[in-house]
Amino acid sequence: MSVHLLINPVAGRGKGQRLNSSIVESVRSLDGDVDVLSASSVEEAKSLVQNIVDRGAKRLIVAGGDGIIHLAIQAVAGSSTALGIIPSGSGNDFARAIGLPMGIEEATAVAFSEPSKTDLLKVGDQWVASVLTFGFSADVNTRADKMRRPKGPSRYTFATLFCLPKLQNRRLELQVDDRRYGFDLVLGTVANTSDFGGGMKIAPDADPIDGNSNLTLVADIGRIELLRFFRRVFDGSHLLHPKVHTLEGKKVVIISEGFDIWGDGELIGVSPIRIDLVPQALLLATGQATL
Repeated sequence: MSVHLLINPVAGRGKGQRLNSSIVESVRSLDGDVDVLSASSVEEAKSLVQNIVDRGAKRLIVAGGDGIIHLAIQAVAGSSTALGIIPSGSGNDFARAIGLPMGIEEATAVAFSEPSKTDLLKVGDQWVASVLTFGFSADVNTRADKMRRPKGPSRYTFATLFCLPKLQNRRLELQVDDRRYGFDLVLGTVANTSDFGGGMKIAPDADPIDGNSNLTLVADIGRIELLRFFRRVFDGSHLLHPKVHTLEGKKVVIISEGFDIWGDGELIGVSPIRIDLVPQALLLATGQATL
């Protein structure tokens, strides 16, 4: 069996479950011999994916959001297994950033297309497909992860409002390649692709095939000013704000202690921490999508 399908059992707060039959039907219309991997938990899904990659699977197609992509790349990165994606999660930031279609049939066709190589971020032994975040944005991730409602991208907007009264500037010391920087940080991101937080274009210039990560650092800013800032993140115009700093590099070391680091919507670790951009780490089916 060379093609396998995994539907995230918890994607989109149950949305993946409801779409199960239509996704399977769409995939089997293009390959009737596809192996559907049935997992009742995240841990079981991890084991199934690692097993099929270890056995030399030609292609893994995952249906869900950023969480299932994050799970899949832990096994697929650096292997000969190509990854296809059918977006059906609550945020779909990675899929949106690389231009994948959101419709099931269209996305299925792309998932079977010829793969090409794309970059990934790596922290220790963990891979990250889209964006690593810390500071206020990490606090928002923590809050959003605990919320049952609302569903979809608006969950991050409400989480932002809940976290705003606790906003603080924290001293950040970091090194990007061979240069050291310091900021009174409110929030920061290290990005492989442009989107995070349900459609916020935090790093609009990020290109997952250019061999560099893009840093966006917001420093020395108050609550009201931050609210105005967030209104501009959805179209990328926040980069024009005088308190937004952008950097590029292959190696990022967050030297300061105590920053929670989130990536692809998952808690990755706590600083001090090193982040590496690994070029061409993933075989990804993109079809007509523009990377």
